[in-house]
Amino acid sequence: MVYKKKIDQDMLVKSTFELLEREGVEAISMRRLATLLDVRASSLYNHFREKSALLSAVAEKGLLLLAKELERASSLANSDPRRQIYAMGMTYREWALQHPQLYRLLFTDTPPIEDISSSSPIAAFAPVLTATGKLVGQSQAASATQAIWAFVHGHVLLELTGHLQQCIPVEGLQLGLKCFVQGLGR
Repeated sequence: MVYKKKIDQDMLVKSTFELLEREGVEAISMRRLATLLDVRASSLYNHFREKSALLSAVAEKGLLLLAKELERASSLANSDPRRQIYAMGMTYREWALQHPQLYRLLFTDTPPIEDISSSSPIAAFAPVLTATGKLVGQSQAASATQAIWAFVHGHVLLELTGHLQQCIPVEGLQLGLKCFVQGLGR
């Protein structure tokens, strides 16, 4: 079989990202990607040593997208840190629901992905860290950010897994996040 198509690392990450979004992490294999890209599976290893390295690159791309959305939400909420945190919490939920497969890759189905450069979850949550720092001080900003993330992530995960069917998920998150944010810095 003659393969004439050339691919680069960005094309491979983009294709993996798209496959992940459509079918989930279980659908990703180097052989499957090679078929989709019309190249030999062995050629993919020129770009990534192993599948986990490729998934790390996809995760990095996902964290960058999430960071941009959180930054956008923060900037739209003006300079009030409580409004910023609330807006970022709601944006986090919306982003997770729009990208459930990517969200699972980043935060649920797999162990924490290592070898991610500056796009670690903490880097992605930099806008939240900044806003919490204004409310609770820099010495407690990381702890407050982690608490907010745990609260919103738990709610989102319950929603994604269908465990919030007996209520209106968004209203529960809105109420809880409002109470949580109001309690910060008091």
